[in-house]
Amino acid sequence: MISGVLLQQIALGEGLHSEFRRGLDNMESLAQVVCAFLNTQGGTVFCGVSEDGNVVGLPLTEQDPQRIRGVHQAVADRLTPSALFTVSLDNLNGKAVLTIEVPEGKDRPYVCNDRVFLRQGGSTVVADAIALREMVQTKAVSADRWERRPSTAMEEGDLDHDEVHAMVNEAGRSERHRFARPDDDEAVLAELGLAGARGYTQGADVLFAHNPALRHPQTRVRLIRYAAGKTANEYLDDKQLRGPLVRVLNQAFDWLRGQLPMEQLFEVDTKAPLVRQARMAYPEAALREGLVNAFAHRDYAGFSGGLTVSVYADRIEIWNAGRLPAGLKPADLKRNHPSLPANPDIAQVLYLRGLMERIGRGTQKIIQSCVDQGLRPPQWEDRETGVTLTLWGPGGALDGLASLNARQQALLDAIKVDERIRPAEYRERFAVEVSERQARRDLAALEELGLLRVDGAGASTVYVRTNRT
Repeated sequence: MISGVLLQQIALGEGLHSEFRRGLDNMESLAQVVCAFLNTQGGTVFCGVSEDGNVVGLPLTEQDPQRIRGVHQAVADRLTPSALFTVSLDNLNGKAVLTIEVPEGKDRPYVCNDRVFLRQGGSTVVADAIALREMVQTKAVSADRWERRPSTAMEEGDLDHDEVHAMVNEAGRSERHRFARPDDDEAVLAELGLAGARGYTQGADVLFAHNPALRHPQTRVRLIRYAAGKTANEYLDDKQLRGPLVRVLNQAFDWLRGQLPMEQLFEVDTKAPLVRQARMAYPEAALREGLVNAFAHRDYAGFSGGLTVSVYADRIEIWNAGRLPAGLKPADLKRNHPSLPANPDIAQVLYLRGLMERIGRGTQKIIQSCVDQGLRPPQWEDRETGVTLTLWGPGGALDGLASLNARQQALLDAIKVDERIRPAEYRERFAVEVSERQARRDLAALEELGLLRVDGAGASTVYVRTNRT
């Protein structure tokens, strides 16, 4: 699904959020584009795509990790302050394309070799005096985000040096970042904006303190497994985790894996008539990505906030006390959408530790891994109390089939796997007696059940029949 979303983005052409590069021969110019995206509204650079939108490819393979990571380092070395962006290699139509995904920066203005760049339409330009003044004034009057405020009660003795060393080592092995003074923990945190003249930040506290819950009780994570067929007040396990963020995240993932059943699959093999393979009832990629997103985007400011993982007989719910960015709806998470990390310092550390592979594509990875395993697509709910991700287990989609109306059933009977249908065609063939809005609700419900998937957006929206029955 990610490759399909990228191809759709390329098809829209260069613009405010997209830049095409045929090759990788000009790192200075590439860094200027990344700087411009950081200072504007974010975007994606596609290297291996011609100016007219043709995928020409690069002479790269996934076996060239050093060169791929070298691009990240070459761009990062030219930017001030340190910024979050990701570099990934994608196979688009059989050709290698390097995608550099850049969220909108929260520490503007970003500087590339002593100059500030902005995005205007499909062009990268040097910021003029007026634009610079506006960015500086905005930064001066805006309050520091929660993770950048000083954690006044955190002292040097609270710092978990093993966690700092683990991050430095993992960043070094992956070549995602070269620290100027990797053996000096204070210098490492300062380089990431997690420590300074005012002491450690609250982001450093959450990430690297032995027990940040002493100062921030909302950082605790609750894990619950409910008894099957019982009321929501009866459960088999209920525990709380506390400690440095990445350690707690890994503990939550390990606990979750231990709660879930294994499926025994039989696959046909030419050498052995029946080969039995065991796999988790839920895809590991979806579980891990769902947890990472919850830790990265939760609202850490409120004492009444938190993060809870609930395991039911038919589903898993991951709730965090955050909200989707203004203007973003749950349905947007299934398609290409702007990346607006709520806690970029925390997200940066998750990236350096190999837990966040690419910015803004995690929700699509969750969807694809569930669909690949034959499960109902996940659902997101955005309420005033927080965001909930629901992952459905085997059979979790069957409840909705009983409520399919005659129009929806007629569509499913009429089209084959991978056959495409536009909303207007659906209404004309199967739903002429209802309103356009109701017809679109029919299609959206089939998408939620995993019986259709959506391609495109707006006027180019097309629904495709999946192989789910």
